[in-house]
Amino acid sequence: MDSHHHDIIRLAWSRHLGLDDSALRPGHRHTAVDPNATCVTFVRLGDSSALLGPKDALTAAEARTDEELSKRGALGELLKSTAGRTQGPTVLSFADEVRTTLDRHDPLISRELGHVLGLEALCAPDDVIAADLTRKRSWFTLLGDDRPADSAASLSAAAHLEWEGVLADVAVLTAPTARRQGNAQVVARLATNEAFDEGMIPQWRSSAENGTARRLAARLGYEEWGVFISVDLSNPSDADNP
Repeated sequence: MDSHHHDIIRLAWSRHLGLDDSALRPGHRHTAVDPNATCVTFVRLGDSSALLGPKDALTAAEARTDEELSKRGALGELLKSTAGRTQGPTVLSFADEVRTTLDRHDPLISRELGHVLGLEALCAPDDVIAADLTRKRSWFTLLGDDRPADSAASLSAAAHLEWEGVLADVAVLTAPTARRQGNAQVVARLATNEAFDEGMIPQWRSSAENGTARRLAARLGYEEWGVFISVDLSNPSDADNP
């Protein structure tokens, strides 16, 4: 990605976090104190970052480097007296080049919500929540080709959600019995290319520990360029320990 793409990504995330447009400028950490915040949020994009939350919680983290805060469990450990559940580290990846190869000849693709719902019924609730496909749009669902389309099984689906008019947050969900067969790559490629067609930069979010999702993103042309972590301060009894 070039500097122009980086600037657009920083702008979108600044707005997504409710910050000034220049908050995530290169070489700078932006600290935003919110006395009413119920979580501490840390976002890193290249050499810029943002740290948001109540003052006491931020004081514990401000002396740590971006590299230190990006590590699993680091932010939660700093806030252990008040920390609840931790979300992340989530790796943020972005694509800047259209790739057209689908690695599948004439796949059977549905654009209907019903096939997405059918797929969700086959998957674990945590996977369904993480993909959050029904809140997105422009679904691409790969169907099995052993039956007519109206009764075909849903194998994998992808979609994207517009962020701040410039990013397209892409997610994919695959049936347990259809994984590791290249199905996710087909639909994720279609969703990614549609985002490009609509003038947006595709974004891919995956758990730092999910090597499968990160390898898929790399095959699709996404470049890892950031991290997101959020620590809930409202329920310390639910703390996640690294």
